[in-house]
Amino acid sequence: MIKRLGVEYDVYIMSTMIRANELRDINEHFDLRLKLVDLEFSRETVWLSCLRKLEKALFSHHFDIVTQKIKYQNEENWKALLIQKLLRALSFLNIIRTVLCLLRQTIIILTSYSIRLKALLPFHFDGVLSTSPLDSRENRVVNFLGRHCVKSLAMVISWDNLTSKGLINADHDYVLVWNDFMKTEFLRFYSIFTLELPKIAVTGIPRFDCYFHKQSEEYYEHARRRFNVPNGKLIILIATSASRHFPNQKEIIADVLQFARADGHVHVIIRCHPADDEHAYKHLVKEQFVTLWHAGNLPETKSECFYKWFPELDFLRSLSEMLRICNVCVQFASTMKLDAGACRKPIISIAYDGKISLPYHQSVKRLYDYAHQIPLNALQIDKVVTNREQLFNALKTSLQKTDQGEGFSDISPFTHFTKAASVDFTAKTIAEWLG
Repeated sequence: MIKRLGVEYDVYIMSTMIRANELRDINEHFDLRLKLVDLEFSRETVWLSCLRKLEKALFSHHFDIVTQKIKYQNEENWKALLIQKLLRALSFLNIIRTVLCLLRQTIIILTSYSIRLKALLPFHFDGVLSTSPLDSRENRVVNFLGRHCVKSLAMVISWDNLTSKGLINADHDYVLVWNDFMKTEFLRFYSIFTLELPKIAVTGIPRFDCYFHKQSEEYYEHARRRFNVPNGKLIILIATSASRHFPNQKEIIADVLQFARADGHVHVIIRCHPADDEHAYKHLVKEQFVTLWHAGNLPETKSECFYKWFPELDFLRSLSEMLRICNVCVQFASTMKLDAGACRKPIISIAYDGKISLPYHQSVKRLYDYAHQIPLNALQIDKVVTNREQLFNALKTSLQKTDQGEGFSDISPFTHFTKAASVDFTAKTIAEWLG
């Protein structure tokens, strides 16, 4: 997308992750001339953060969002208890919707003013594209520029954002979503706030375009060499999750490795989530049948490192190559379920916690009950396993398949396109928005 936009427009980047060095690498890699807005985002005050937390609680309660209900089960502190009492009182008075609308409008007004952001005005932007529209910092930029008649477009960048990240506290002119499920969610959630909703375009998933390009035999041979996969070996791809979401995933990986070791004809690629602890798998480096892949460019300090991480520029390429050459993908309730489905690969979804079952609010099972997962679960594109024996059987069945790509459920309700058309369509939509 940035390649396409950088060719057609004069693009300025404002980011917490992309600074001078990263922008230089992007420009060199894509042969572009993107420019940096060397300005820090305004910091959120404590009281504004409290307002947003209350707003999020009211929002999830009013729309009965199961994702937040599950997350709140983990919170037993006094703040959570206070919010629950407040919700019960507002429900009794039947004014939750009214309070929610007032809160959002108050937040928008308060974030429309910023002395620091006045430095943006001399640029005379024709539009501002918010790539993380549920981020409060981006909302502040959009609201400030909107007060100065700069139009805005929001790209909702992940299928879980609308039900897991709170509210978009900005009124955009245009909103881009992946699929009709997300469009329906947006209309349901935001129609209570305004009589005139923004234009909504279903654009598919731009980064999925790489899955739909035809590749040569040399491509597959190069990918196998890159990940040290011997000729003739079948491939299990394990996509790990963030450690805080599923701390016991090491036990599941041990089960998969036990299967592969006994089989003798299998190679395992472990693709670590950027927020997973790479050191947890160091003991596997010497295993000949294992390839361990972890994200590069991560900061050395652990404090919030994932949130300050800027991925390597071939991050999508390596992901696409792994998915294309694998025979089965093992995943833990992540977006990899969609990625593997788009590549028409057998998917095994882990729904057990290892040797010891965890309470529901800590178990991996809870992740499959999140709101964004429910319609995808209904497609039944995966094999859900609830113990090690089921995992072994699913691996054996998947690896025996010789008709990969045939007989798979249609994933298009989620990807929207089944060809490399999303980048083109998104670019045309942005051109329409800019007029």
